[in-house]
Amino acid sequence: MKARVVVTSGATREPIDSVRFISNFSSGRTGAMICEALVERGFHVTQLAGADSTQAAGVARREAFTDHASLDAALRRLVRDTACAAVVHAAAVSDFAVVDPQANAKIPSGSELSVKLRPTHKIIERIMGYAGNPDLVLVGFKLTHEPDASAQARAARDLLKRSRARYVVQNDVSTLAEGEEHVFFVHENGSSRVRRYAGREKLATALAALLEEQVKAAAR
Repeated sequence: MKARVVVTSGATREPIDSVRFISNFSSGRTGAMICEALVERGFHVTQLAGADSTQAAGVARREAFTDHASLDAALRRLVRDTACAAVVHAAAVSDFAVVDPQANAKIPSGSELSVKLRPTHKIIERIMGYAGNPDLVLVGFKLTHEPDASAQARAARDLLKRSRARYVVQNDVSTLAEGEEHVFFVHENGSSRVRRYAGREKLATALAALLEEQVKAAAR
């Protein structure tokens, strides 16, 4: 039986009204490439994808999410399955949601508009609590905006601790310029080792291998 993995990808959209929303620039390409690398290694992959997320080829199942709430609900449902061996939470999730969105109406134009935001909870910090499998392997992502490499590493380590993830992949906004090769650092819980990968493809291949190793170890 193939080990089951859930991969989130793409951006959330927090509605302001029926036609406007707050989102971010995530394309979901990294998550899609991770899906495909996992499929190549024989995993049963569910891609939980944002509205405009790149779609991965070969996945066993694909589900869509829109906002923070729908992503949280879908993850809670999928992860409580005891057959779920791992979660790769690569989606770019909004830290804020609109207070009182006008979801069934279009706000008239022509005058000033103030939008009040409320903080959302950190989904990644709840995934291990949702898990039906006590040996679930969680991979989180941390996008930093820090010029100092040591501050970037501290942010990744802090997320490892708060989320109880096995791995946290950290990259910085400074590497996201169009045409530049993205640089990723993989931090592991319980280890001082930091793995560095240049480019999405190398990261995806490496994560798939690490997950295969972890899932096999848990099954012994």
